[in-house]
Amino acid sequence: KIYSLNLENDKKLDNVRDWFIIGAYTGLRFSDLSALTSNNIKKDAIEIKTSKTGVTVDIPLHSYVKQILEKHSFNLPKMISNQKFNEYVKNIAEKAEINDPVLMEEIKGNMKVQRSEPKCKLVTAHTARRSFATNAFLAGVPTIQIMKLTGHKTEKVFMKYIKITGKENARKLQLHPFFNKMIVK
Repeated sequence: KIYSLNLENDKKLDNVRDWFIIGAYTGLRFSDLSALTSNNIKKDAIEIKTSKTGVTVDIPLHSYVKQILEKHSFNLPKMISNQKFNEYVKNIAEKAEINDPVLMEEIKGNMKVQRSEPKCKLVTAHTARRSFATNAFLAGVPTIQIMKLTGHKTEKVFMKYIKITGKENARKLQLHPFFNKMIVK
């Protein structure tokens, strides 16, 4: 929805949307997105030394990222502050009608309090990175390959990081050969 949203009349939001899509299809942290230059674009991949871990990653270019790069003549769009980015991306998500209710829990005193928020109010730059990891996992990309890009050291930590519902897990399992084999007696 965000990729398809027509923002040609609002260059500021169009720019942030492009960066969000790049983040959602590379899994890069905001700090690494901010450091990205045309020099990091290598034929069909992005090569960058990540700021947090110091590890160099090679990320294949998704077709959406290629289209954004072409749109900008392979000069990356202008980056803004993380604070402004997060403000604008919420606006973009609202325009894209990403408003499914999300149940939030917080502790107030000794009590657990639940409230519902529309998803568009919760989207941030980091949402792109989490979405990358979750969507790659759901698409069947081997966990170890995703972890090489996200920098997660253990599968246990990675599995806590991604957001996968019971229904998504069941759909993924339905595609597994184990659940599609004929039972022979």
